[in-house]
Amino acid sequence: MLRTMISDEPFGQRWVLQGRLCGQWAADLKEKWETMKSTREGRGCRVDLEGVTSVDDEGERVLLKMLSEGALLVASRAYMKYVLESLEANKV
Repeated sequence: MLRTMISDEPFGQRWVLQGRLCGQWAADLKEKWETMKSTREGRGCRVDLEGVTSVDDEGERVLLKMLSEGALLVASRAYMKYVLESLEANKV
């Protein structure tokens, strides 16, 4: 299961993800990302991945999409830092 909390802040949105970013949950996140695009209105977006416990290929594709659209992905745990470093290396 993946829990997604979104809050609007003066200079952007803050997304907090908790759980497994895998399979259908990753697809649901991608759909939510697309739906919320218009509410960002050119503002920044910070995505807190501290509570994410696992990521599959589909989850990585969603994170890569977020990165390519200017989101700041934040994590401090070793696993998620490794995932983010890997995504940054493959970012086109």
